[in-house]
Amino acid sequence: MVVGRTTRGRMTVSMSGLALVALLATMASACVVNEAESPARGVVVSGPPPPAVREERPAPPTPQSVWVVGYWHWTGTQYSWIPGHWDAPPPGAEWNAPVYTARDGKYFYESGRWKPGQAQTRNAVR
Repeated sequence: MVVGRTTRGRMTVSMSGLALVALLATMASACVVNEAESPARGVVVSGPPPPAVREERPAPPTPQSVWVVGYWHWTGTQYSWIPGHWDAPPPGAEWNAPVYTARDGKYFYESGRWKPGQAQTRNAVR
């Protein structure tokens, strides 16, 4: 910005200087960062699941098999028991069991799934 004085002692400011000030003010106001709220996880369900069903674990069918513990799955209208079973995980994946939580007076269900992770150990229980 160019600031000068006239022969009568008055201050002058060039147009390029005003443009620079306006540009800097605009850029400074554009630097506001708003953190988005994390989306709600899971689906709202009618309540907590029933107690887990006690099950026996049979011998694994293969050395690479991974035991997935039985769990209550939300069908959209009610819980349905998914029996424990041996599964062949995708390469490098690990089983994340369903999660049941209560927040703000509501119950939420997040389904279980295979997620990329550390390689499974032989006959791991998940």
